[in-house]
Amino acid sequence: MTPAEPLPLPSDTGAPMPPPIPTDATTPTDPAFTLPIDDTESEDSNWPLLAALAALAALLAAGFAFWRRRQASRPPPEIEKPVVAGATARPAAPADQTVILRAEAVKLTRSVAFATLKYRLTLINRTHAALKDVTVGADIVSAHAQSPVDQQVANSGTAIETRHTIARVSPSQSMTIEGQVQMPLAQAQIIHQGRLPLLVPLLRVRVDGAGDGALVKTFVIGQGVPGGGRLQPFRLDDAPRSYDAVAQRELA
Repeated sequence: MTPAEPLPLPSDTGAPMPPPIPTDATTPTDPAFTLPIDDTESEDSNWPLLAALAALAALLAAGFAFWRRRQASRPPPEIEKPVVAGATARPAAPADQTVILRAEAVKLTRSVAFATLKYRLTLINRTHAALKDVTVGADIVSAHAQSPVDQQVANSGTAIETRHTIARVSPSQSMTIEGQVQMPLAQAQIIHQGRLPLLVPLLRVRVDGAGDGALVKTFVIGQGVPGGGRLQPFRLDDAPRSYDAVAQRELA
């Protein structure tokens, strides 16, 4: 078998030569698009196929050039800013998980008509975010076995007069506030132990704005020392006086 003679160039046959196909010299030819040529094919059978491929390549090249000129003449498309759904605010944690409330009875003063309790409250921010616009309410009532529990021990539905407004408590920081509450003795529930009239004050504290819901606590106040044993009630048959040795116990 003798090798096939080289194909004549289009210029040799007088046929017009189509424009060359633009190629990237750095891009290898994909074997999937390589057309096998049989060496036994004659010159006449190869030429129509090559001419058709060249014409198709020229048509594609011309179309691509026209498309590029048309795109270049157009203004750049305006890219719309993607609409991002607003971040859903995380629900606030319960108030008893965001703040710690500590109460301290400082002094109780009993006059003929009133019992006045001076207190100190400490709020500790347990979170990594600042607590803002926190309100603190406090009042004083008296304990008695014959009174309904909800009239003595405060709950989330108990209305307590606001006495303090805290603009900000920094993350993991504390805030201490002081105040006093007063109770008319004529409205107090007196406990009688034999002939002894006794008073057992209850300090009720409500914190709002520190989380979801309110943080409400009730503390029993009595004579004693902080961290000591049992508390002693206040006798009302004594002369009016002040009690410095007072303490508190939280009612669970």
